[in-house]
Amino acid sequence: MSEANPKILILYASYGDGHLQVAKALQQRFARLGIERVKLVDLLAEAHPLMNAVTRYVYLKSSTLGPDLYGWSFYWTQHLKHDTAFTKWLNRLGTRKFKQMLQAEQPDAIVYTFPLPVVSGLMSRNGTAVRTYTILTDFVLHQRWIHPDIDKYYVATEQLKQQIAASGVPGHRIEVSGIPLRSPFSEPIGQQDVCRKYGIDPSKPVVCLMAGAYGVLKHISRMGQALLQLDEIELVFVCGRNKPLKEQIEASFAGHPRVRILGYVEHIHELMAISSCLITKAGGITLSEALAMRLPVIVFRPLPGQEKENARFLAQQGAVEIALRPDELTSLVKRIVSLPGQAERMKAAMEELYRGDAAEAVVQDMLEGLSRTRTGLFG
Repeated sequence: MSEANPKILILYASYGDGHLQVAKALQQRFARLGIERVKLVDLLAEAHPLMNAVTRYVYLKSSTLGPDLYGWSFYWTQHLKHDTAFTKWLNRLGTRKFKQMLQAEQPDAIVYTFPLPVVSGLMSRNGTAVRTYTILTDFVLHQRWIHPDIDKYYVATEQLKQQIAASGVPGHRIEVSGIPLRSPFSEPIGQQDVCRKYGIDPSKPVVCLMAGAYGVLKHISRMGQALLQLDEIELVFVCGRNKPLKEQIEASFAGHPRVRILGYVEHIHELMAISSCLITKAGGITLSEALAMRLPVIVFRPLPGQEKENARFLAQQGAVEIALRPDELTSLVKRIVSLPGQAERMKAAMEELYRGDAAEAVVQDMLEGLSRTRTGLFG
């Protein structure tokens, strides 16, 4: 490794959009430092394309067709250790392709933004040990993330660090960094320009109803109908990549003077910056983005599994609200947009949880660790 230009391999998976977004955020920060030898790989898609396509389809459909089944699978496996027969089998998926890739790439460091096979004892091109890093992309722990051969973990909260430490990982190998986000979430935004861009009245509170990157949030039409009973708000639907959902929402709400309907929005930070309230799924990345923007969040009927646990944890901290019925959702939105104290309390809780520019902190820590490894100071 050249100390100034290490070779980094970042492994992610396409179950949702968050693991890729974290990988891109890290790649972006490395590039800012002139480190261009950073490769992103969807390992399961390359190693087992058919199986990956099928399981990815099932995962995306589980939110609408079988949320309880997915929740059961999450909770059943949540506490399984890395050395059980089942987790050993999972860790073998993609191993052959992984080893071929490592032989060809010979990276100085491997970064995981999704639980994937871990190969230990590897050496980089110049003979130093290959460092392995894991970035947890949720606010709750699943044991699939934990493996004894991982050199360093980056987590969202002190509570999560304590849970990992209780699993036997030494505390010095766990860094409370926050979840890495793309750079626009830490940069100033011209709100007037954004309002003009989307045709939004800046004098009214904006409620952003976001269905997720793949548009899988259920009951979005019912939620919209309930929310439009509030005369004081402007409502923005973000339907993600789900074209049928966007067409359905357009058929129901197009032409309404207080409604904007969008598909997938690359610059979602712009909409977050002008919104008074966000209604969304409880994915770890989306919730982290809201924390960065100090944007009050309501999670509607969180899905069993990591989303329910993410929502539950942040609700306990006072940073989000959870609604189970459309009328409850409307009442919560009204409180947030009409009562300054409610929004300020949520923002204060978010301020307590937010860790600053996590992408920058993680990249700098990795580079320091790689430098110490090269000089023999890091064991």
